[in-house]
Amino acid sequence: MNVAKRNIWTSIKNIYNNSPWHASFTYPILYILISAILVGILGAVSASLNFEYTFLLNMALIFMFSIYFVPPIWVFVGLILSKKKKPYILSLIIGLGLLSILLLFAQIFGANLEVK
Repeated sequence: MNVAKRNIWTSIKNIYNNSPWHASFTYPILYILISAILVGILGAVSASLNFEYTFLLNMALIFMFSIYFVPPIWVFVGLILSKKKKPYILSLIIGLGLLSILLLFAQIFGANLEVK
């Protein structure tokens, strides 16, 4: 039992240590793209079934909200576990910078949508 736990832990650490640039950029971006595609597919299937099955909509919502939580958690864990910190710090700076720019644009362009 102890050997199995140790093997799983070392394999997780190897993902972060052996290819830190892939672990900090490629894997989170792939997760975001695959989750967005799954949200679209589940929403389209649910719409074609006249929204009778709420399970499909709930799964789509889970994938949609997980896009905001899973990649940052992945990068923070990599920042803690990895020996090379630069890719993870750079990924956090770029990700948080893009998020702040997106929120700024939403505030600027959303002001015209207010009901007066």
